[in-house]
Amino acid sequence: MRTIRRLYLYGVAIISLMVVVWGLIGLARSAFAGESIGGDVVRLAGALSLIFVGVPVFLLHWWLAQKSARNDEEERFSRARAFFLYGALLATLIPIVQNAMALVARVLFGIFNSPQNRVVFGYGQTWSDNLIAIVMNGLIAAYVFNVLRSNWEDKNISEAFWETRRLYRLVWLLYGLILTASGVQQILLYFFDVLANTITTSTAILANGLTLTLVGVPVWIYSWRILQKAFEQTDEQQSLLRPVVLYVVRLITLMMTLFVLGAILYEGFNFVLGDSRTFTVYLDNVRDAISILIPAGLVWLYYSSVLRKENKAFPNLPYRAEMQRLYAYIAAFLGLVTVFVGLNRLLYVAVDALPFDDLRDKQSAYLGKLLREGLSLAFAMLIIGLPLWLKNWLAVQKRATSQSADGEQAQRSLTRKIYLYLILFMAVIGMMVSAGMLLFQLLQAALGAPEQNFAQTVSELLSTLVLFAFLLGYHGWVLRGDNRLAAQTIAARHAEYPVLVLVSELGAFSDAMVAALQKETPTLPVAVHVVDRGAPDETLSNARAVILPASIAAYPLEAIRLWVQNFSGVRFVIPTPVRGWVWVSGNGSNLKGLIQHTAEMVRKLAEGDEISKTRSSPWIIVGYIAGGLLGFIMLMSLFSMMMGFLGY
Repeated sequence: MRTIRRLYLYGVAIISLMVVVWGLIGLARSAFAGESIGGDVVRLAGALSLIFVGVPVFLLHWWLAQKSARNDEEERFSRARAFFLYGALLATLIPIVQNAMALVARVLFGIFNSPQNRVVFGYGQTWSDNLIAIVMNGLIAAYVFNVLRSNWEDKNISEAFWETRRLYRLVWLLYGLILTASGVQQILLYFFDVLANTITTSTAILANGLTLTLVGVPVWIYSWRILQKAFEQTDEQQSLLRPVVLYVVRLITLMMTLFVLGAILYEGFNFVLGDSRTFTVYLDNVRDAISILIPAGLVWLYYSSVLRKENKAFPNLPYRAEMQRLYAYIAAFLGLVTVFVGLNRLLYVAVDALPFDDLRDKQSAYLGKLLREGLSLAFAMLIIGLPLWLKNWLAVQKRATSQSADGEQAQRSLTRKIYLYLILFMAVIGMMVSAGMLLFQLLQAALGAPEQNFAQTVSELLSTLVLFAFLLGYHGWVLRGDNRLAAQTIAARHAEYPVLVLVSELGAFSDAMVAALQKETPTLPVAVHVVDRGAPDETLSNARAVILPASIAAYPLEAIRLWVQNFSGVRFVIPTPVRGWVWVSGNGSNLKGLIQHTAEMVRKLAEGDEISKTRSSPWIIVGYIAGGLLGFIMLMSLFSMMMGFLGY
């Protein structure tokens, strides 16, 4: 309930605060409006309405939030309060930067005498409009910063504030990086316009690019220096958020780099293979792509270097190895899909070049253009995709097949399983669709109604089917190899993990426990000892885990009590019914399920895994699945956009 109350208070507070800021800006701007009385009335009425509505709502909810924060330390350092304060800073400081860019743009557009209708920032605004917005947002930001500073003066500040501040700094890093990269792209585009003799129409591009760069570079450098200085602290070094953001930046810039490089190669192969366009026209076609390639490539190279250095400096942080593995598999997946499409297009070109009767009627010029564009696209995608796939796939495959602890961990990683099964899924579905379409064409022809391009269509479908079959066969072979190596390793680990079962007498419990262990781990050594015979001997004491029912744990014999107390391995107690005892986790009503669950935990320990203290909620699992499907859909959508851009 307290969390819901916090969300309500701070949610209403941030919205009403923004309403007040807009009202104050509108009120101040109305005072400096021109001679348009109607415009002044509309602006004044709008501003006053925002202020009259927003001020009382904000003051009420902010007073309640401040009162709770003064009286309760948990409220003062809650995550909701941290998000409100840093969110309010972003909501006021970013508009200050945007209005500063409008001022810079206005100066540059005047210097270059560029048309004002092409300005990106501050179009339709005046100097006073931008200055008023800067002053009003600055006043609110100063107040929020003062409140935030008072929170940081307390030595008992919570981890939520540290995490939120880390996120706040990374947002500024991304914001500055986007501004800088966009500005460099616009400046490069201007110089390409100069080479194309279009100076009169491109000075606006230069002005916008310089505006983005002059403002973006300081924001990026300042935020990055703060992050680098903070990274000297141990808490920052162990943070997961920083590498996640940097890997996302690295992945996005990699995709942008490869995409525009593919577009450049496509146009280049078109030119080399006999396109009638001149070299100047070719440069004009690729100028946009080159202007994106340079900043995206530089950002990718820089942050790839940063991540490599950090991973070498902190090799013992497991999440860094897992994130590097995830990045490699995503890159390998993108490369594999690109190679597959390139090969498919190459086979289509080969089919189009065959002397089918339905192709002879096509004009030679049209057919030549079709073959040239198809070859250009195929070569471009293969040149981009093949190195990307081989570099990443061979690296992860080498690591997964190495005879070491790291190799075993890489082989059993969830990321690798998802990658392999995703490829298998796509290959099976692709084969099913291709085979269905091929069978449809054959049956339609057998029934006397073949399509006009029957031979060409059948050949193309057959080539696609062969590619999907190869994809399925190769990755199925890799998966079988993983399973074989994993089975050998797991069997060896099971054999080195003896388990002892303590019972009052041989019977149903001991038989069920031994059967469950042997079913779960066939090579696991299992011994049963009756406690009436005294403490287990030295041979049985070498067990790595001991399992006993609650009846023995509740009323142990002295010898058994001392032996269990001195036992150095893992002790499993199954809550069987005991008179006078009530077990919080259950009272043995589902003994079969408890025995099976115990066997599963023993298997995990024998394989070197940790036992989770709590079971995952089904809704969390559903969330993971939904997130994975959403990410896959977004990835495929982005890839489809790339294919559409290339005309595939």
